[in-house]
Amino acid sequence: MTGHGIIDLNDADEVELRFAGKITLLSEDDETADTVTCSGVNSRFKEARFALTQGKKITSAGIRLVVDEEEYSFTLDSKWLNFRAFKTPKVLQDDSNDPDGLFYEKAGLTEKAVSAMDNLFACFIKLRISPEWKSREMPGLTAWVRAGEHRATTQ
Repeated sequence: MTGHGIIDLNDADEVELRFAGKITLLSEDDETADTVTCSGVNSRFKEARFALTQGKKITSAGIRLVVDEEEYSFTLDSKWLNFRAFKTPKVLQDDSNDPDGLFYEKAGLTEKAVSAMDNLFACFIKLRISPEWKSREMPGLTAWVRAGEHRATTQ
């Protein structure tokens, strides 16, 4: 949320990553499981941030990913980092000339997105174990979440 969704990967170009669609959060205590689903075009996701302050964890999120000006959309499951409802850019191959080309182009587009997500995850892990996590990233993340708590209670 801090870089307008633009993330510079170490060994590749930059990618754009945004929440899109819906975010599902879950709270499990000893007696009940409480689920919150936030959807719409609210770019600040104040309801999701408020749910985070209440101890809920994100279980799935709609994602929009742009790699080399190609747009992908999918839902990312938090437990196993599975992709669901995965959509690639339109395949441009003409199937009358090369029927197998459609398959290979679609497979190539899928690999490009999966590779970008792998690189994003590797960058996250590197940041997460660095000293910058506690000194810069975690305080910023906490402030962003708490700003959602304040907005939700004042509206």
